[in-house]
Amino acid sequence: MIRAYDIAYLDDAMASIGAMLDYAVNACGEPLELFWNRFLASGVASSLSRANPKYLAGMSGVELARTVALRSGDSLPDAEPFINMGSPEYWTGWAMTYIAWYLNADFGSLASGGVGVMDLYCRYPTLHEADLSKAVRFAQGRLSKDNPLKRIRENSGLTQLQLATLSGNTLRSIRGYEQGQRALKNASTASVLALCRVLGCRAENLLI
Repeated sequence: MIRAYDIAYLDDAMASIGAMLDYAVNACGEPLELFWNRFLASGVASSLSRANPKYLAGMSGVELARTVALRSGDSLPDAEPFINMGSPEYWTGWAMTYIAWYLNADFGSLASGGVGVMDLYCRYPTLHEADLSKAVRFAQGRLSKDNPLKRIRENSGLTQLQLATLSGNTLRSIRGYEQGQRALKNASTASVLALCRVLGCRAENLLI
């Protein structure tokens, strides 16, 4: 699997996003879920997923938090930049970044697929001392209950017939992919790319 960025950047990315959440919540008083939604809406999350070096390795967690706040229309208070690497918030950002990297999924796709920041935060007591593979399995379990093709199609406002017509796939194929009777990962590259073109998404968003 080709991931968005090399493993050499992973530790820094995990630490930065963990620190971002710890600082925003514990130093600045931001509600965790609200700030994560601001992170997703700000463009910073998508820039990280696309391996933009400015965000991936060029900013501290505090700088990321302040950038998210400014980009989403509000600044953070002038708080002491102390980071508690043992906090549940730090772990949540740290683990979420690993999950996104390992599954080659962007943060928005994880959230819409059932792996939101609060879903992971609530598992802190049972997962934070375990190997990260358990956090990955938790995410995979949540995502397996979700059909990304159906979700993205519905979010795009298309019917199955419209998607089939626009992408050149058969209606029977679209139904089969969405109902789990056919595996989209076994479809031809041309078919998957045609779906991506119509839906405006990346192949990995459909194949997670």
